[in-house]
Amino acid sequence: MEPTKGPWHYQEDSDAYTHIIRGSKGEFIGSAPQGTNGECEANARIMAASPELLEALKKIMEMRDRCYIPNDGDWWDKMANSAIAKAEAKS
Repeated sequence: MEPTKGPWHYQEDSDAYTHIIRGSKGEFIGSAPQGTNGECEANARIMAASPELLEALKKIMEMRDRCYIPNDGDWWDKMANSAIAKAEAKS
């Protein structure tokens, strides 16, 4: 299972009922309902950034491996690997 390739973007001119996330070719990726406190918009913006966030996290872990920093089970190492596995449906 592969996700739609990024980058994704938040559609600034979303309608009055939803916050819309679109792919690089304008295709519909997903949406979040409107809310009055800004939380739904913030969630939609995080969803739109997810391909870049995943890529950045994978590069950080790759650099850690290239610099021969030991995987000593630090919380950030576990958190990063867990997030990558979750995003790639491996958890």
